[in-house]
Amino acid sequence: MRNKMITLCPTSYELSKKMPNFSAWVRKMVLENGQKTGISKPDREMLHRECDTFVVARWQHTMNGTYAWFGYCETCECDVRWKVR
Repeated sequence: MRNKMITLCPTSYELSKKMPNFSAWVRKMVLENGQKTGISKPDREMLHRECDTFVVARWQHTMNGTYAWFGYCETCECDVRWKVR
């Protein structure tokens, strides 16, 4: 295991003291959040601004370790990438 410090407000601190295993709960929440923000996002239609066409986009891992939406515009016949803001 590795240590990571978190900051709690007075209310969340009091609530955390009442939990039997706060660290395990935090680990579970972090892992669940990581799974939700991973590759498993459903496909969605996104607007290709160059031609005002909606394109089906998939949430995919990029070469630099981040994620972005990727699709193919049949109107422009080109690959499209939407960066996450």
